[in-house]
Amino acid sequence: MTNRISLALLGALMFTGCATSAPRMPAAQSQITPTPTTPAAQVQPQQSQPQSPSTAISPATPRSYVPTGTPSQRILEIARRENRNWYSPFIAIDGGLRTLAVTEAERSRLNDGSEAWQKVAEYWRDGNTLGEMADSGRPGASACESAFGMVTAGIRSDCRSFIVDTPWSAAFISYVMTRAQIPGFHVSPRHIDYIRDAFANRGPYFAINPGISRPQIGDLLCYVRLSQTIIGYDGLRAAFAANPSLNQAAHCDVVVRTDFNKHFIEAIGGNVENAVTLRKLQLDAQGLLVLPRPVNIGMQGEEDDLQVGCSPDNESACGFNRQNWAALLRLRDP
Repeated sequence: MTNRISLALLGALMFTGCATSAPRMPAAQSQITPTPTTPAAQVQPQQSQPQSPSTAISPATPRSYVPTGTPSQRILEIARRENRNWYSPFIAIDGGLRTLAVTEAERSRLNDGSEAWQKVAEYWRDGNTLGEMADSGRPGASACESAFGMVTAGIRSDCRSFIVDTPWSAAFISYVMTRAQIPGFHVSPRHIDYIRDAFANRGPYFAINPGISRPQIGDLLCYVRLSQTIIGYDGLRAAFAANPSLNQAAHCDVVVRTDFNKHFIEAIGGNVENAVTLRKLQLDAQGLLVLPRPVNIGMQGEEDDLQVGCSPDNESACGFNRQNWAALLRLRDP
């Protein structure tokens, strides 16, 4: 989801340094079913081409690509591959963004040869969430359905506007689960839809308290956004009990590494600082997550809540890892 980072927060952080459209599947009802595995294709980076009103841009990774291994291994492979495509941006344990080479709306090439904006359109398309947005009349979504092959300047402009204006982190998770062929996953442009399934004990995930359970590869670690009343796991569980149809802003990253000796995990999410970004989070001596909470939450919008009190003179109040962490979704068949 597109972030609006305050100047105070920026002062506290350290910086270094797709083919025809897929058939539409309404996200509210879509679930993933496996397809036959085919060998991974060799990917050759594309060379930059002079731009013209109509430019041929082919998806760098064939849509027939399918990872191998167990469900958690397939999830890990897809998520890590996409982080590498964005030149491996990451957030350190202290919450500081360490590197960010390219962002969502740029025409700069990613590591696989795709233009950045077109890669995000691919997440929407191949995660089976774009059709719902186009059907609802979301400006620019229909242009993204045509953003592959011969792309006109008008299509490019309209699709890029959609990419910038529409949070895409849930579309990324849906893409990962679709490519990893996780049966029964509720693909959606909203994180809350599959979080709701997990709390209701439906689908391939179930919800547990991230403060009392060791994370595993393939799990989804989630936080609640834009709420001063739903706090942590107990707050989210109570909110679902009061309203099973709860429609709450949220965000989830997929766990891709656990190091219980060095006491940290790594998780990857989409639209984290406008890219596919890895974050490191600390573990305690028992291997449980140490989840930093916001010092004080103000309503900001889209991806992150404003951390009131964050400033260059109060760095301890800052950090992209300071979120309202609320759930660990455990993969049933890792």
